Amino acid sequence: MVNPNGNAALFLDLTGTLVRLNENLEIPLDANGNIVIELLPGVAEKLRPMHDYLMFVVTNQSGITRGRLKAEKVEAALKDLDAQLGGILSGWQICPHTDADNCECRKPKGGMITELADLYGVDLASSTMVGDQEVDRLAGEAAGVAKFVAAKDFFGWE
Repeated sequence: MVNPNGNAALFLDLTGTLVRLNENLEIPLDANGNIVIELLPGVAEKLRPMHDYLMFVVTNQSGITRGRLKAEKVEAALKDLDAQLGGILSGWQICPHTDADNCECRKPKGGMITELADLYGVDLASSTMVGDQEVDRLAGEAAGVAKFVAAKDFFGWE
């Protein structure tokens, strides 16, 4: 993949950043337990032209451990998200753990980001994290990502 920005990458949170949450602030499910991916305003328009860049989704999904979500359905939802964006995602990492597990992958720790960076040769000091919560900013910081941009600013929401 040609990356005009060298080996810098864009790391993106999933829920509340790329896709809409339900009224309970959870990832929405249909009657069959499938995740409903509804892009937030401006997401596709902002990201599709960036198809030459390394782009990764890093997402906490403790609903897997708690039994609300199935890991294979989260994977399927990320594939659906990538299809809706025109196949521009370079990859993703999912943390299925809860805070009590004290794992290295769960945001605000930077494990998901550093693992992707190692796999893809990403220069974290030249990369950007986009998210809607403080844990996203902290995860980027913990991993050594140079810049954090709030989702509302990145996508131009009011």
